[in-house]
Amino acid sequence: MRVVTTFGASQISKEAKEYEEGVRLGAFLANRGFVVKCGGYGGLMEAVSLGVREAQGECIGITLQAFESRRFANLNLSQKIVAKSLYERLELLIEGSELFVAQKGSVGTLNEIFMVAALKYSGLKPDIRICLLGKEYLAFECFDENFKRVVEFYPTLEAFAKTL
Repeated sequence: MRVVTTFGASQISKEAKEYEEGVRLGAFLANRGFVVKCGGYGGLMEAVSLGVREAQGECIGITLQAFESRRFANLNLSQKIVAKSLYERLELLIEGSELFVAQKGSVGTLNEIFMVAALKYSGLKPDIRICLLGKEYLAFECFDENFKRVVEFYPTLEAFAKTL
């Protein structure tokens, strides 16, 4: 079983171009045979899981117990796992995945990107791929060569799709 984890903003509206890209990303990954994991909430997590569902794939949402009463249910998930802590949630998102794809996001998305980059850089997960989608991530070019060596940058889903 091939597993990919996607990261992205929870506050993206359904009308945003990133949302549509998220739906296409989910369908693309499901059609490539991946089981998809995401944070399990709205925004880009909802978009990716919708694309996976439409492609008849499997999408596992990893949510956080502390957010259960504050966030709406994502009805596109095949399975939902509720983590007790933010640390456990991050572990569950990372565990078993060979590919990580991040779209536009905020603090949580950055936290997730930096954690998987640290795991790859340190040699603890040397075989994973970390792909950042969107021109926004070109700002990461200010980081040193060590960071750029473990993370791949793609301005669009189409550019990323050519590599998979």
